Amino acid sequence: MPDPTASRDVAGVAKLLPQVLRSIIEELEPNAVRHIEEIRLRALRPLELVGIRHYQNPIVTVEHLRHVMSAVTGSSYYAVESQLRYGYLTLPGGHRVGIAGRAVVDEHDHMVTIRDIASVNIRIARQIVQSASGVAPFLMDEWEQLHSTLIVGPPMCGKTTILRDVARLIGNGELHPRLGSRAVSIVDERSEIAACYQGIPQFDVGRSTDVLDGCPKVQGMYLMLRAMAPHVVMTDEIGSVADVKAVLDIARAGISFIGTVHAKSLEDLRQRPALRTLLTHGAIDRFVILSRRCGPGTVEHVYDRHFREVKRSGPESVANRRS
Repeated sequence: MPDPTASRDVAGVAKLLPQVLRSIIEELEPNAVRHIEEIRLRALRPLELVGIRHYQNPIVTVEHLRHVMSAVTGSSYYAVESQLRYGYLTLPGGHRVGIAGRAVVDEHDHMVTIRDIASVNIRIARQIVQSASGVAPFLMDEWEQLHSTLIVGPPMCGKTTILRDVARLIGNGELHPRLGSRAVSIVDERSEIAACYQGIPQFDVGRSTDVLDGCPKVQGMYLMLRAMAPHVVMTDEIGSVADVKAVLDIARAGISFIGTVHAKSLEDLRQRPALRTLLTHGAIDRFVILSRRCGPGTVEHVYDRHFREVKRSGPESVANRRS
């Protein structure tokens, strides 16, 4: 049956749009609305609703984009101008607004902010409880220890959704009857995993889970390691040399790490020098490869630390668990 929460998420975000654009979403069938993953607005081009392959007139105007930017910034563009150098803003509920336009750089060629906004991508954040059910059996060994795990996949494959649900399972003691709850530390650099608002997670990430919101990943991983005595540290989208060093230090401290990375396969990981270092040090016990083949969150392969495929049943996707 349709998920009413998904429709409410989209309806809430649609309020940011001018009425002429919002009415397009309001006139859709509820079953279509719940499948919208992104709302893309590009100056002088049609509105795009990603997830239902829907382009719709009227044409998005510069005035429409200004309306949206005023709504997402609370009519205080300059208050968030420094955040725009990262190319996105995060809304209450974890929804992310990606922005493109004219980059403003300083004398050192470092981007300061983005002005003359010409494209806005509103990405809908949703919690899908049990989305990690296809991954959970591979996260614990026979000695009841958590495997350090990388969730690997291209964009829009459900990596963050599954990571969030893994945190919920571990923090609530629901991963395995013998494991019990474990202290989870989430470093949520972009406020997408826990969707904190005024410091409080808006998503269920587990009763034994602590969240450091809006902190750069590397600083956050070391801070949580020192301050919160976690059993497992989690974060999204690792990729830099500094990220990898922090993950290796977590492993040396005897703490499990579970995170995500943008890549299509193990071979893609090997082509990136920083991540290749992570592979060769044996700090990761499980590699979960996702795709969208059967819907977001399709588990294509699971490999162990020696890159041998772990036996499992057929593909399962987040999409199959939404209804």
